[in-house]
Amino acid sequence: MKRMMSLYICSFGLLASATTGSAEMTESSAERFADAHFYDIVMDHIQGDDPTNYHMTDSENITFGPLLGTYIPSSSCYKTGETCSFIPTKEFVATVFQDDEPVNVIGTYEQSAKTYAFSTFGSDKETPKTLMDVQGHLVKYTERSAWFDYDGDMLTALTSNSKQMISGDAISTEAFQALLIEEHESVEGNAEEGMMDGADGYSDEAESNKPTSNTIRLIGFAVLAMLPFGYWFLKRRKAT
Repeated sequence: MKRMMSLYICSFGLLASATTGSAEMTESSAERFADAHFYDIVMDHIQGDDPTNYHMTDSENITFGPLLGTYIPSSSCYKTGETCSFIPTKEFVATVFQDDEPVNVIGTYEQSAKTYAFSTFGSDKETPKTLMDVQGHLVKYTERSAWFDYDGDMLTALTSNSKQMISGDAISTEAFQALLIEEHESVEGNAEEGMMDGADGYSDEAESNKPTSNTIRLIGFAVLAMLPFGYWFLKRRKAT
């Protein structure tokens, strides 16, 4: 569950050097939002910021590629014996063209039921062009910032980072699932080892966080806090 929460959260921080927009700009669909706001958002960055930060110039000749729905691996992809599937993030992204050159990526997501807002603007130099080659589902593996074109059986790597992750140009769904399982078992194993220290199996920090240790510590503080009152009470009894 923590893994899936992390994936959903990370999916809205979709691309490197992304910029968050105002939640006040909303429309009833991704297409409506793109038509109404994408151009203005890009122009705001060109006119109000250094456009070179976004691999752009000050040209106002801005157009956009088609909106692509994004997908991420479901929890089944991390479990042996289950069929790996990919679920929609309800975020849609499009390539930004400046003077007919792919220069950046912009997105919108479903903020609530039938309410779409600005999600992200910003990417590396490689991604905008590769998004134009997508034929199936656009899959994002958030933890590696890896993009894939999924046809229902094979995942084709769209960027050099994706190719590095799978050590090739394409990978089957089953092999991709095995890769995710192996990677997460390795991560979880390293996390558990990081908590171990010595023969007793716990580091000093982990031991101090155990419920029993905390309870004993609180009792000790309470006893210390009561000592002055006890001393004052005994002095009054002697005085009487």
